[in-house]
Amino acid sequence: MTAEFESIAELLLLILTIVCIVQAVLVGMLLWYVKRVTEFLGSPGGTAMPPPAPPAPAARAPEPTPERAERPDKARAAAASTIPATPAVPASPTVPAVELFGGSPDIQGSIHRLCEKYGLSDFIIATMDGLLVVSLSPGAAEEAARSSELYRRRKKPYGPGVAFLEIDHMGGPMLGIARSDRPLTPDRLREIGEDARKILNWWL
Repeated sequence: MTAEFESIAELLLLILTIVCIVQAVLVGMLLWYVKRVTEFLGSPGGTAMPPPAPPAPAARAPEPTPERAERPDKARAAAASTIPATPAVPASPTVPAVELFGGSPDIQGSIHRLCEKYGLSDFIIATMDGLLVVSLSPGAAEEAARSSELYRRRKKPYGPGVAFLEIDHMGGPMLGIARSDRPLTPDRLREIGEDARKILNWWL
């Protein structure tokens, strides 16, 4: 009888030890997760993406009893209440209002203001045959010819930060070549093309 009682006591002690180990692992994982989230949200370059989940335990332990399972749940609820709210992602800056014609001595001055308005390093207008119409960079005739050839063959621009767009002028298309250090969205390219069309109609 005594041996059977000792066996039951050893079994209960083993179960209690396993439950304590599981509880310690869960609390440690929770503290690690809260620390990572707090550091991530507190960093200046943090984004809205959540931190990676911690690795799962190697061995699956027995399920804890209901009495002990309540404690990690309470700890999770308390920790969740201390996590700061995710900061809102700032909206992209709007395009500044720039007068494209007033004060510009010629078409090149208007193109310069177009580049200032949209943050472009250069903007070239060429005919579909590759003849240069206007540009801010010297020696752009070769680039205009190469770009028009790529566009006619439906090829991609020759380098990063370069985008092609068609500009309607006098009932025919012209080629716009925009160069920027930032990605240009389709909506932004449409805005650039509309302003370029106005510049062509004003000066030519």
